[in-house]
Amino acid sequence: MEHYINNFLFTYFPHIAFAVFWFGLFTRFILANKTIQAKSTQLLSDSGIKWGSNLFHYGIIVVFFGHFTLFLPESVYHLVMTTETKRMIAIIFGSIFGIMTFIGLIILVTRRTTNTRLRFNSSFADYFILLLLLIETILGLISVTKTASSPLENYTSLGMWAQKVITFQPEAGVMIAKHNIMYKIHFVTGLLIFMIFPYTKLMHMLVYPLVYFFRSGYQLVRKRG
Repeated sequence: MEHYINNFLFTYFPHIAFAVFWFGLFTRFILANKTIQAKSTQLLSDSGIKWGSNLFHYGIIVVFFGHFTLFLPESVYHLVMTTETKRMIAIIFGSIFGIMTFIGLIILVTRRTTNTRLRFNSSFADYFILLLLLIETILGLISVTKTASSPLENYTSLGMWAQKVITFQPEAGVMIAKHNIMYKIHFVTGLLIFMIFPYTKLMHMLVYPLVYFFRSGYQLVRKRG
């Protein structure tokens, strides 16, 4: 029974999550693109928003893209570094930016739950995604400690699992069958977040107006007379 559960969660569930993600992404853009937004709560209360938002956003962006290094084959990154060096970089960056994300989320969750105006204007979805991200961040930090103390082969097998998943290998789940339960919960929670991503306020990151960073200035327009 354990084999079947492991095989489903780490061989088939990733593809289910990807399919739901892409379906939601296209349908949200086509059918409900005007709903893609993240309502700012700064007008309701600016307490803690600067530190909480900045720590969370900078931290989560680095952590998110850092996970993509799992998809790099050894033959690629061995051109510039060893597996041990790659693991040390992952531990250092994962710890620093993971802690930044955690502190930012704590500030945002505390702010939303203790401020009366914010509580009144918050929906279940607001709390759900914040708590889910907080749980995932805690699991990620625990996984970093496991990576630092476990054999190098365990870290290597994580990358092999990720590469087998994206190449549709039927034995992908076997690669992490004997890994620590914290890794597994971390992966499943991450896949769940990925799956519901298009249906949450997180979608705003895909339509962020990056053009504002490259504007040369403002143009003032006045009516004649």
